[in-house]
Amino acid sequence: MSGDTLRLASGALSIELSRFGGSILSGSYAGIPIFRPTETDGLASQRHGAEAGFPLVPFGNRLEGNTFTLAGHRYALPRNAGDPCYLHGDGWLATWEVASHSKTEACLRYEHRAVAPSPYAYDAVQHFSVDGDCLTITLSVTNRSAFALPMGLGHHPFFPKTAGTRLRAKADRFWTERAGHLPDQPGAIPRNLDFESGNPLPRQWLNNAYEDWDGKAVIEWPEHDLCLEIEAGLPFRHFMLYTPEDADFFCLEPMTHLPNGHHLPDFGGLAILAHGQSLVATMTLSLRQISQGR
Repeated sequence: MSGDTLRLASGALSIELSRFGGSILSGSYAGIPIFRPTETDGLASQRHGAEAGFPLVPFGNRLEGNTFTLAGHRYALPRNAGDPCYLHGDGWLATWEVASHSKTEACLRYEHRAVAPSPYAYDAVQHFSVDGDCLTITLSVTNRSAFALPMGLGHHPFFPKTAGTRLRAKADRFWTERAGHLPDQPGAIPRNLDFESGNPLPRQWLNNAYEDWDGKAVIEWPEHDLCLEIEAGLPFRHFMLYTPEDADFFCLEPMTHLPNGHHLPDFGGLAILAHGQSLVATMTLSLRQISQGR
């Protein structure tokens, strides 16, 4: 393990973090991977997208046209990855500093200063802790710009998708996808993509937003007799569900806002933060054996 990686452990739960991207490199429970394994070794590899999970800050997903307007001012952001749209914020591409680290806890910080043409200046903090069978992640952003800006938070974990993987999650609306991997129209959740009662993940391309989520999700891997429960309270209200066709992973991405929120009514749930104001969101992942029941 390089000096850029941090290990947390509690009982059967083990997590590895990286300063590069403020990311999760791996996680296992009783030796079973709970995130898609990656060979990335911290800052040494700098392989964007190879992480097992990364933070979305100061907002997630794509910004259409790389511009937005607030209070009569038009702002532009430069492309930051291979996608034509500004994608997933800055945190996943940045080097985070280690504020503290122990066997069961770690705190990472990232200071982003505005670089023209982007107006965004902010501080972000991630606090990770493991306790028994639970991993808790608290992510925050504080606006350091001189003026108010729309900000949001999210997580982009990569979970293993086995033949028997089942998902349970309840939401009210579903967004279709249009060209450029942008959200199109909201509507009723298609029957084969409604996971309220717990269903297998279909073998098809998925890249869709689920709106007005209740903040709970359950992932089951029957092959391993393993269950992962997600608890993501307010301000998390939505999630993205992403998986390429026939991929061995899927992403359930808790978000405080809808994708492309800058171009939606009420900014799609993005918080308009004045200078010095903060947004904080906490997510807990709990592991247990399926055979143990609730």
